[in-house]
Amino acid sequence: MPTDAVWFWKIVAAIGRLLTDYNNLEVSLLHCVQKGIGDFDCAFKKMFGERGETNRIDSAERLALGAYRAVGLDGDFALAIDAIRHALKIRNQYVHWTWWDDNSGYLALADLEDLAKDPKPVAGLDELSVHHIDLSLIEQQQRFFLYVDRCLLWVNFQGRLLTGEFKTHTYLRPTVVDKPALYIP
Repeated sequence: MPTDAVWFWKIVAAIGRLLTDYNNLEVSLLHCVQKGIGDFDCAFKKMFGERGETNRIDSAERLALGAYRAVGLDGDFALAIDAIRHALKIRNQYVHWTWWDDNSGYLALADLEDLAKDPKPVAGLDELSVHHIDLSLIEQQQRFFLYVDRCLLWVNFQGRLLTGEFKTHTYLRPTVVDKPALYIP
């Protein structure tokens, strides 16, 4: 466990990078979908025409699964969709949860909405379900985000190869990466 306050700011900076990286994953998903269906305007407007990251992923899946099925990449596309859904769970805990230094040596996280939904009266925030993260876990999550991006790129480029748009490409199918935990168990 760290013994100074520097660890806290390193974790916060790493979380900031994750949040930025997630936005880039959505753009990679858009490119994957638009190349799959051959219509940027449709992909862009369907995915970004209404709010919500889950809506974007659902729209992407509905739009492109058939196109990737037609070229035999439906399993790879489904794997990429499943991976970006997990990346969204990671992102959402940092965007929607509250975090603080609870003097444990880890960053504490809690979902305020979860406690607010409890039908019993809530006497204070000490009733929160507290979870912890550290820099090592965030680094695993960052590597997973990179894997998600590589999955989307591979499906995109392999689809273009199979439809004849490309004669060759240099992206290799990424090795499956296990989904990292959301927080330290």
